[in-house]
Amino acid sequence: HIPFFKGLALEAARRAAGGRADFGILLDGRFGQDALDMATGEACWIGRPIELPGSIPVRFESGADVGCTLREWPVAHTVKCLIFYHPDDPLTLRAEQEAEALRLFDACRRTSHELLLEIIPSRSEAPVDERTLARALERFYELGICPDWWKLPDPGSNAAWQAIAEVIGRHDPYCRGVLLLGLDAPEDVLEAAFARAKRQRICKGFAIGRTIFGGPALAWMRGEIDNEEAVRRM
Repeated sequence: HIPFFKGLALEAARRAAGGRADFGILLDGRFGQDALDMATGEACWIGRPIELPGSIPVRFESGADVGCTLREWPVAHTVKCLIFYHPDDPLTLRAEQEAEALRLFDACRRTSHELLLEIIPSRSEAPVDERTLARALERFYELGICPDWWKLPDPGSNAAWQAIAEVIGRHDPYCRGVLLLGLDAPEDVLEAAFARAKRQRICKGFAIGRTIFGGPALAWMRGEIDNEEAVRRM
């Protein structure tokens, strides 16, 4: 039932967008191909995940040859890749993560796809502070990886946001910016994160999923609400 529900989520997003030009979606091909087909060609931005969910080191869902995979994707699909990465992770893990990111970046450039790189340091045992995300971005730029977009968790303070903006500005003034991710956070936590993010010129928007669709999805799959009510709630 997941592919069908993703179609309902797409309909909810369309209604919420109301024709806005800055409307976008994140949709996977594994369970969301039907919705992807419906959305492709419309006036909306599409980010499409390529990573195998939860993989550490990162692995690609359609196999190791990402270049072949991307040749089958419409060029309008922005490649979204989540990498669990902390600059203080063990060296062997960091080296493998970085090598995979380099391979993906090269494939995106060769196939003319934009790349959205999502960095989450929270699965590391190393502590996360105000400089952690900025240091992670700095390392990827040192490797020559310049994604078109970054997708990042709330860094927690204005100082941390400023550090991120400085790194991006120094290495890639053509970067489109940062999207804020939600990590299934409760609404009050998201409100605080949004309050910080809206003051940051580098932050161009947000990609919040489970906080919005999690509750309606559970109720719908239990048979407690119908299709239209699920769309209305989302």
